[in-house]
Amino acid sequence: MRVARLQVSSFELDEDGEFMDPMRAIKQYSRSSADQEIPLPHELRSDSVLKSTMAYLLHNIMNLCDDDNTQVGDWFHFIWDRTRGIRKDITQQELCTPISVELLEQCVRFHIHCSGRLIAEDPSVFDQKINDEYLTKSLQTLKYMYDDLKVRNIKCPN
Repeated sequence: MRVARLQVSSFELDEDGEFMDPMRAIKQYSRSSADQEIPLPHELRSDSVLKSTMAYLLHNIMNLCDDDNTQVGDWFHFIWDRTRGIRKDITQQELCTPISVELLEQCVRFHIHCSGRLIAEDPSVFDQKINDEYLTKSLQTLKYMYDDLKVRNIKCPN
């Protein structure tokens, strides 16, 4: 059976580009709405699973930005969507651990990297204003986490 391409990114397809590879699939971000119920525990990822997800993105997808076969817009939107989903899981669970701090720091680095790397791209590919907005939100959350962990005598190396 062929995969509906609207729901599966090219980064999640098998080597032939026809079928979704479950080992490459990452939970998409979904916007919260008033009629949505609170997520069930099995729908949320623990901080260790979130860390594995981020490691996969960093080690398997991040460098594809410079690959001639990669559409930079697809690359950006895929990583942006998946890191947004990571941030949402952290927020919904009110995680405040060294691991969640590390994940947010990596999200911040992604947005900073994109600010420099994609600045010349067409706004349909990369919107600097939206990137800056998510960078600012991530930095604000990170600041609160640093403060909360400091109160608990947990030092953050960064």
